Amino acid sequence: MPVVVGIRFKDSGKTYYFDPNGLESLAQGDYVIVETVRGPEMAKVAHPPRLVDPEVIVGELKPVLRRAELADFERLRQLNSRQDEVLARCAEKVQEHGLPMRLVKAEYSFDGSRLTFYFTAEKRVDFRALVRDLARTFRTRIELRQIGPRDEAKLLGGIGPCGRLLCCATFLPDYARVSIKMAKDQDLPLNPTKISGVCGRLLCCLSYEHEQYVAVKSRMPRKGAWVQTPDGPGEVVGVNVLRETVIVALASTGLQEEFLPAHIQEATRHVGDVARSRNAEGITPAARMRAERQERRADQGRPSEKRLLRDSINNPDVLEALAWLEEGVEDAPLDLLDEEALNLISDDQPAPRSSSGRPTAEQHAKRPPDRADDLAAFLSQETPQSPDPSKPASPQRPRRRRRRNT
Repeated sequence: MPVVVGIRFKDSGKTYYFDPNGLESLAQGDYVIVETVRGPEMAKVAHPPRLVDPEVIVGELKPVLRRAELADFERLRQLNSRQDEVLARCAEKVQEHGLPMRLVKAEYSFDGSRLTFYFTAEKRVDFRALVRDLARTFRTRIELRQIGPRDEAKLLGGIGPCGRLLCCATFLPDYARVSIKMAKDQDLPLNPTKISGVCGRLLCCLSYEHEQYVAVKSRMPRKGAWVQTPDGPGEVVGVNVLRETVIVALASTGLQEEFLPAHIQEATRHVGDVARSRNAEGITPAARMRAERQERRADQGRPSEKRLLRDSINNPDVLEALAWLEEGVEDAPLDLLDEEALNLISDDQPAPRSSSGRPTAEQHAKRPPDRADDLAAFLSQETPQSPDPSKPASPQRPRRRRRRNT
């Protein structure tokens, strides 16, 4: 495995791997001169030399040239002292060319062979003519870089709303991916002035504790849910993530009290045990309804009296005659049956009824006796006599018409 050393060009920049080039005694915080694609640069050691996997290394390892000396620091200080003058000259050239750009910072390379200008603009700017003019003015290689609001805050530095130095200018190597959902998950006011940094974008620190907020809220009841507390049921009106407590408005008194999730779970478990015991005893409405449904199902599953009577018949001739009668055959072989069989058939087959559900007078008169004992009484009944046409009928009263009130 190769030996590499971690190098940072800025305190808040990324860490790049370089070949120590025999300088094994490098320690964290030492300044060195390294070889880059832009020439020699002064950088700071972030990690001492160590062994790493080859898969971690991207591209070719550049070597560390030497340790930084006092002369190197003096040279870099002189180059940086000219930044204000260089920015003023460049601003004049920008006004002459009429370009919509705002200069942010100017930097010289370590050997002074390259001068880089950082600027911001709303749109892309054609600065080719400006680059040629600046190269003739400063007699060095010119580079213009357009940056965004976050990069501007990182280059200039400053103090954030929390009162500390900007994270991006001190220790944050990459910009955190933040969204408005993170502010909602942390119950922050959705006010742009409260959740925005000096760059005008969302605060990078919104992502620091977002995972913790989501993890704590997943273990607690949501706002608006009804829970069971030691003091009775209530509605959740708030969640304190830092204290990991739940604020509940009690249904009985309307007061808001603070409970731990463990207390709510214990109260819910106790109420559930009591409800299950009462349900097992059958004193709850659900148990009563379940018992009633079971009774109805049992009643539906019982056979009817007619079915029981038919199952109790063992005579095959009677069963065959019943089948013929059910099919509506008029010439059923009833003459082959004895008196007892006929009585069973008459008990099993109901008499036809009128449209009102009652048997007609003719059907009632022609209905055979159910038993042999009643045959004599059936035959001894007097037949109704027809009215005598010689006798005059009793006069009927004329019907009076009701007058309608007009």
